[in-house]
Amino acid sequence: MWHPLPIVPSALSSTPRVILATASAACLVAGAVACGRAPLVLTPTGPSSPTCPSDGCDANAWPAPSHDYGALCSGTGEAACGGAPAAECTGHALSLWSDAADDRTVACVARMLSAACSLDDARACGFAGRLSLDGRGVTRDVRRGLAMLVRACDADVVVACAAAIRWLDDPHTGDDAPPDASDLRTHLDAQLGCATDHADACYTVGTLFYTGHGGFPRDHARSVRAYGRGCDLGDSRACNNFADALAYGEGVERDLERAAETFEKSCHQGESLGCANLGYRAEHGLGVARDRAKARALYRDACATGEPYGCMHAEMLAAEDAGAPRDPPKALAHWVRRCAAGEGRACAFAGLIYDDGPDGLTRDAARSHDAMTRACTLAEARACQWTKGRSGD
Repeated sequence: MWHPLPIVPSALSSTPRVILATASAACLVAGAVACGRAPLVLTPTGPSSPTCPSDGCDANAWPAPSHDYGALCSGTGEAACGGAPAAECTGHALSLWSDAADDRTVACVARMLSAACSLDDARACGFAGRLSLDGRGVTRDVRRGLAMLVRACDADVVVACAAAIRWLDDPHTGDDAPPDASDLRTHLDAQLGCATDHADACYTVGTLFYTGHGGFPRDHARSVRAYGRGCDLGDSRACNNFADALAYGEGVERDLERAAETFEKSCHQGESLGCANLGYRAEHGLGVARDRAKARALYRDACATGEPYGCMHAEMLAAEDAGAPRDPPKALAHWVRRCAAGEGRACAFAGLIYDDGPDGLTRDAARSHDAMTRACTLAEARACQWTKGRSGD
C-alpha cells in the first residue's frame, strides 16, 4: 500500500505509482537511532591540524605527474590543474599537501582541489570542502564548503558524509550553521546510510531525489541509481520503484524486459504494489508474454493486501469482461464520458489509465489526480484511498 513521505506532503500528488516511504525508511530521515541501527559516533573536535589528510599523502602512491605542479602553484585558481585530468590533479595536490611547509603551498593545494572538484572528482570535493570550512588555504566559506562535501557524499565518498555531519553536529558551529542545516543533515544521514549498504537508506535517498525534498535536488537519474542499489541490497520497495523507472524510461534508458523482471523480484520479496505492477505488464504484454489470467491473479493477490492499484485494475478487468472497451485509448474515452455523467467508478478507471499512460508510456499525472479526486468526491472508496496515499494525508 502507499506510505506517504513525511516531508512537504502536498508536493506528492503528481508522483507516479512508486512507493514513497514506510515507517522504517522515514525513521532514517528523522535520525539513524530511530531506525534501529547503531549511529555513527563522531566526537566533535576543534579545527583540524595542518597535517596531511588521512588517505592521500604518500607521494609514492601516485603515478608520475604529466604536469609541472610546482610551477602551477604560482598560477591562478582557474589554471590550478593546468589541463591535467581531475584524478591526477587531486592525487598530486595531496602529495604537495603532505610536504606543505608554508601557507602558500596550502593555498595552492586548495586551488588544485577546488579545480579538480569542479572537474567532477568527488574525492577532491571532499578535501576542498573541508579546507573551505576551516578556512585553510582559502577564505572560509561555510556554504561552499558544505556544498562540496555534500557533492562528494552524493558520490559515495563516505568520509565526506561523516565530515559534514561532524561539522553540523559540532556545538561550536553555532551561528555559522546555514539556515537549511536540518535538511542538509537529513540529506547526509540518508546518503551515508546508503553508501554504507543500508538498503532502506538507499530507498529513502531514491525517494528524496525523486521528489526533491529533504535537501535533495529533484534528480531522477540519481533517484534511479539509489533505487537500483537499494534493490540490489534487497529492499522490495526500491525494486518496485527501480522497475517503474525502467518501465517508463525515467532517469534511465527504458527497458521493458528488465522492468518486468524487477517487478517480479519486488513481488517475490513481498511488495504488493510490485505484484500489481507486474500484473499490468502481463495484461498488456510489456516485457513479458501477454497473459490476462496471470494479470488477474496478480491483481487479486495485491488487492488482498489492500493495494488500491491492484484492486482497481482487477475491477476494470471485470468491467472489460462485461463488455467495456479493452484498448486503452478507447477505454479512456469510454470512462471519461461515464465520469462526466457522474459515475465515480468510471472516474477512478480514467484516473488509473492516465496514471498508466494510455500508450503504456506517456503518463498524465495531473489528469490522473483530478480524475481520482472527482471519483473520491463521488464516494468511490478506492479512489479516496489512492488520493490519500498520494497526498500524504
